[in-house]
Amino acid sequence: MRFIPNENTDPAVNLAMEEYILSGMDLQENVLFFFIDKPSIIVGRHQNTHDEINESYVNTHNIQVVRRLSGGGAVYHDFGNLCYSFIIPHDQKQMTDFHTFTMPVVNALRNLGAPVALSGRNDLLLNGLKISGNAYYHNQFGSVCHGTLLFDSDLSILAQALKVQPEKFQNKGIQSVRSRVTNLKPFLPQFINIYAFREALLHEIIGKSGDICKTEFTASDLHKIDTIAKERYRTWEWNYGKSPIYNIHCKRRFQIGNVEVFLQTTDGIIQEIHLFGDFFTPEDPYQIEKELTGIPYESESLYRHLNRINFEKIFSGISTGEFVSFLTKSDFTSP
Repeated sequence: MRFIPNENTDPAVNLAMEEYILSGMDLQENVLFFFIDKPSIIVGRHQNTHDEINESYVNTHNIQVVRRLSGGGAVYHDFGNLCYSFIIPHDQKQMTDFHTFTMPVVNALRNLGAPVALSGRNDLLLNGLKISGNAYYHNQFGSVCHGTLLFDSDLSILAQALKVQPEKFQNKGIQSVRSRVTNLKPFLPQFINIYAFREALLHEIIGKSGDICKTEFTASDLHKIDTIAKERYRTWEWNYGKSPIYNIHCKRRFQIGNVEVFLQTTDGIIQEIHLFGDFFTPEDPYQIEKELTGIPYESESLYRHLNRINFEKIFSGISTGEFVSFLTKSDFTSP
């Protein structure tokens, strides 16, 4: 595994670096990449940013908002939060679950003295409290699985900056995001700061200093990274986008996560459809929007068109008929 050092703290640049490592460096081996961001909120690829952040608080406290390429939910980053990315070239097996890439982190943290456990689809817990969330994305060049580690983050700001959807707490007996997260530092007192922790984690995952193969960004690499940051991660269109116009709104928490749909119909025809949520999917969900635009807002029509794009491969665990019932707010029985 190759390691790429990085001391940048701009979240737009760090996400551009991660994207560039995967898509622009033509590396032939797995890469481990760490980054630490200044105070920021990183929004999941499919989320409606306006619904995920406390905008007045974010603006007042100069917290940067950036959308990432992976699915999942919004997270708060600051100088006490360590982010890690496993970047996997195309010619290797794409990840099918989080376990493959989270277990090296779990084992490393356990070796350092923190009894961490993998929980649910993508969380790491310590004494039942969340210290890490993970997400992934694929493209033609390979895969990225990345996650956060709350080492010494300001949890009071985290709780105020994010607007957590109440359905995430259903059946959990938890009243707020603040009550379900914790920092690693009290469990790892041997590390005086996050940089010492980062160094120890690197050695636990890859090996001793002499075993670590490093690649540095060149001046040309950094120029290309700045271009990616400018054209994607610094734009309003990418990070926020326009609020959807709609006259039909559907929202439900499925096994894969929250799915929210806004539809604008005229004379029974779908003029616009927009999907949001904290779900993960190996396929592009915007195939659904494209396929359903311009068709009758009617169960049989929706079912027929969704089957044309192999819907159940996009949203694994949700049947086509179940999704049609969700969209039409009715009990649809598939043929």
